[in-house]
Amino acid sequence: MAETGGIVVFTGRPASASTRETIEALVRAFPEHRFLVLQGGRRRTLKGYLRGKWRRLKREPLSYPLELLGQAAARFRRRPRRGPAGAPRVPRLEEIADLVSFDDIHSPEALSAVRSFAPRLGISVGAPILRTELFGIPELGTVNLHKSLLPEYRGMPPGFWELHDGAPSTGASVHWMEASLDTGAIIAQRELPVPRFVSRPGLAALLDQLGIQVLVDAVGAVLAGRGEGRPQTPPRTPTRSRPAFLVARRVERKLERARRGPPAGPRAIAKWCALQAYVRLWAPLRNVVRRLRGRCHVAVLLYHRVSESRQDAITVGIGQFQEQLEMLRRHFDVVSLEEFLAARGRPRRRPAVVITFDDGYADNLLAARLLRRVGLPAAFFVSTRIIGTEKSFPHDRRDGFHEPALSWDAVRTMAEWGFTVSNHTATHADMGAVPTADALAEIAVARDDLVEQVGDRAASTLFAYPYGRRGNITPAVREGLADLGVTHCLAAYGGVNGLDFDALDVRRQGVDCRFTLLALRAAAEGWSVRGAADKEAPAGGKVCVPGQPMTR
Repeated sequence: MAETGGIVVFTGRPASASTRETIEALVRAFPEHRFLVLQGGRRRTLKGYLRGKWRRLKREPLSYPLELLGQAAARFRRRPRRGPAGAPRVPRLEEIADLVSFDDIHSPEALSAVRSFAPRLGISVGAPILRTELFGIPELGTVNLHKSLLPEYRGMPPGFWELHDGAPSTGASVHWMEASLDTGAIIAQRELPVPRFVSRPGLAALLDQLGIQVLVDAVGAVLAGRGEGRPQTPPRTPTRSRPAFLVARRVERKLERARRGPPAGPRAIAKWCALQAYVRLWAPLRNVVRRLRGRCHVAVLLYHRVSESRQDAITVGIGQFQEQLEMLRRHFDVVSLEEFLAARGRPRRRPAVVITFDDGYADNLLAARLLRRVGLPAAFFVSTRIIGTEKSFPHDRRDGFHEPALSWDAVRTMAEWGFTVSNHTATHADMGAVPTADALAEIAVARDDLVEQVGDRAASTLFAYPYGRRGNITPAVREGLADLGVTHCLAAYGGVNGLDFDALDVRRQGVDCRFTLLALRAAAEGWSVRGAADKEAPAGGKVCVPGQPMTR
């Protein structure tokens, strides 16, 4: 097992999806190094476990029982289905690197395993508190990823206490480990402004992604001999740990109030009642009949941006998106776009959902990470001459703001993860407004760009219309698609698809920040929803009221 110059990664048990993503990124960034992952925890006796519970109960006599009740209630909720076989997923640790696991990460056997590996560098990612006897083994020492702007906000959990205190920013830091907690010299650090419409899970996801970038940079600097670091100054904030349940709930409610609009009026309450009746009474009865006939529908959902920096007609929040994925897994078969298209005309016994993204905004990489964590497939349609540039999308320029696009490296990463990447024209041209020859040239250029940049992983037979309204889909363009090798086209004017859908006019339902879980479930069942993903509506600023779906 031993190889001089290797890198050992210390982590805890169980390893979270974020931890596995981070280790995977390290292995990918430094393929010339051999990695050993040492996984373990702290040895705890039953007496010590019960003592810890009793201490929490004395410290939080009201909050802790409520937390335990919430955990018990969660056990009885309907479990989400697993994603389809072959869908993108975060690999297990043993699939990423050599793995050794111990109940006690400081046991003599664990120390012996690390010494025999003779690592040059140690990295702590999601590990329990490490002792010097372990993190001091690597030749250069051990670095730790901490998700805050050290020296501020030492301790845990990442991002929470910044939200509690109303801090304008947080960040990620990589520092050398020493005996005191989170006090070593800082090697690399990057700031993250707290988004205007932030949620707690949304900020955690942003910190996970930022932490990967900072850690890869820091490890590269250390291996290149530039990792001396700068000493930390005295902090202005205390070192804190996991908050009490009621404290966490208070913070989450404060953030929710900031994201939502005014209280619901009579019209919104009436809509809510109608949606409840549709989802819980009418749709289940209708689905029983359709199931017997093998004629259940498929809803193709259309997203654009997943961000908490703004709330507009083509954006959903990060935490909101995570909740939507869990709801869709629980109530529908979530299938890949290719599986849905290949099954045209075949009997379908359950309602299904397909997830798609248009344009190619930079935050789509984070969306792909979240999809991968829950094992769900998705298709991303990108405008290739905007990808990898500083150009704005036309609808963003019209509204006076700029949202960055994906890089080609990010697109290739998403394709390697197993997501579908396909054609959304070269420059996001309106197929119904430009000459037919120019429209077909836009599709051909994008097809060639995708083949050049992504290779065989590009789905060159699929095309999604920019804007996607009926007026943007002209007969002349449809007639020229066969010569370009396009077999399926996706629209964006709403509705669901039956068994014999039009392959050149697949209906999609746009999703934006207005969608509650109830509204999205109703839309996926076939309820007609207006206004979502409408790029003809202004996108800048807060133009939609979350929690109050635009229905008709």
